[in-house]
Amino acid sequence: MTSKNRIEEVIANAEMLAGQLKTCALDTDVPAVREMYNSMSQQVEEMIPKLRGRLGHVVSEEPQYES
Repeated sequence: MTSKNRIEEVIANAEMLAGQLKTCALDTDVPAVREMYNSMSQQVEEMIPKLRGRLGHVVSEEPQYES
């Protein structure tokens, strides 16, 4: 697996995890637990642009990954 593929997979998994955490927040009636899930989802979502930036760097530095 190439670095590009690995980063793309991590981004997809992070997006999925953020969505699953939001679903967990909706499924609970306990405010503290809802807040915890929403906070974790936000933390994951904040990582995604950094990962996309890294992906862009890999693609720009290594032209074989452009396609």
